Amino acid sequence: MRARALVIAGAIGSALVLTTSGTAAADAATDIAGDGVYLVNTELRPGTYVADGAADPAVACFWRRLWKVQTPSDYADPNYYVIASDFTRSRPIRVVIKATDVAFKTENCGGWHLVPDAPSTGSGGS
Repeated sequence: MRARALVIAGAIGSALVLTTSGTAAADAATDIAGDGVYLVNTELRPGTYVADGAADPAVACFWRRLWKVQTPSDYADPNYYVIASDFTRSRPIRVVIKATDVAFKTENCGGWHLVPDAPSTGSGGS
């Protein structure tokens, strides 16, 4: 009887973990207010984002898609963790954040907003 109760409790606990882990992705944001590191699928939904850039045209936007968030005990070169990045003064700024990215880091880009993906042209390029 006791073993059966433990099995049931374990099953309920597993269901609870699955339910709450799915909630985090559902509540992920579609807007980024400003500078910072945002975890994809937890704090930020994947997709195509657009930003206006810094208010001062002399200040460049620097964004990075990351496969790992660097910690003090990690390899020292921050570029090691970058999937893709851009340092630009061009406007508007556009990035496609993929569901497989771990995080997105933004500096001096202003606010980012999720936009609909561009339709495929059928030309094989996109």
